[in-house]
Amino acid sequence: MRKPLLPIIITIFASLVPLSASAHVVVGPAQVGVGALQAFSVGVPNERDSATVALRLVIPGGLASVRPNVKPGWTIAMAKTGSGDDARVTEITWTGGQIPPDQRDEFALSAQAPAQPTSLTWKAYQTYADGTVVSWDQAPDGKGDEHIKPYSVTKVIDDLATGPTTPATSAAMAQTALVIASLALLVAAAGFVRRRR
Repeated sequence: MRKPLLPIIITIFASLVPLSASAHVVVGPAQVGVGALQAFSVGVPNERDSATVALRLVIPGGLASVRPNVKPGWTIAMAKTGSGDDARVTEITWTGGQIPPDQRDEFALSAQAPAQPTSLTWKAYQTYADGTVVSWDQAPDGKGDEHIKPYSVTKVIDDLATGPTTPATSAAMAQTALVIASLALLVAAAGFVRRRR
């Protein structure tokens, strides 16, 4: 009797993924378009025996119109530079709530992405009730080293770019679709004529 493959595949996959990967403070999405007004989520797991009682998130340069979502049970403070139209949010801090051990929570904000392709690095500082502060501010090493506390990265891509050949390519695709549709119609008509005979 053959054994089901799915449980075996899941077991192998789980053994290849570092356990620490799920314990990082992660900001999503991992990719946004240039200039997009985007909702970001900040996933915060608690991997210690003490409750998480605060989170400080450093806002990457280039983001505009930064606004954190209301978070019931938590007090939100924002640090800014400049004033008036030139004011920029540099940090958001959530305090007053708790994330119990072995649980996680999500914080949210919206912001407008930079107008040029770049990488946004999200440095975060997680404070526990026992006074411990875990700094998620190191460059990811890509190896899942448990001693590295990596920051999260969001890629800003140019999804609005249209190269000089784009219109011609679109026209060619439209012509190809028209030809295929015409051929399909001819085949259908020929089949209908054969049946009538």
